[in-house]
Amino acid sequence: MGSKSKRRHAQKQYNRAQNKPAASTDAVVAETTDTVAAEQTATVSTPVVMTPKAFRQAEKERAKQAKLARKEEAKKAAEKAKDKKDKEKQPFFLVRFFKWLWRSLTSVFSELKKVHWPTPKQVFKATGIVLGIVVLFGIILLAVWVIFGLLHYLLVNGSLSGWSAF
Repeated sequence: MGSKSKRRHAQKQYNRAQNKPAASTDAVVAETTDTVAAEQTATVSTPVVMTPKAFRQAEKERAKQAKLARKEEAKKAAEKAKDKKDKEKQPFFLVRFFKWLWRSLTSVFSELKKVHWPTPKQVFKATGIVLGIVVLFGIILLAVWVIFGLLHYLLVNGSLSGWSAF
């Protein structure tokens, strides 16, 4: 096989693997120059043409990816088999419950160690601020209640004689 036919054959194989339409003979031959390759990539309608070296590299990369995928599948299958064996050998459910409870409590206490606890002085200060705001809003609500009660009495009776706030 000549070099042109080898390139065409490799390109056809690559296109079949990638589900691409076959490239024309002129496109395969013209790939050797950089300027023609640049023109082909600039136009959308021309198919992608690969050199045999790039094709071989792409095939190697695809083979590596497939091998990695097979290894991952094998690892998952081995883990499933191991989990199945572990489930068969699990201890009594009370033992598992108390182990879970112990792990949970230790994690809770380790998180409580990370909490920033305020000093008593900071607690009293924050409590005073909250109580002050509550009293302030209580006074404001009382004033609004008295004003609306006055307006209601005025609208119903027409005068303020005999009106009391409480």
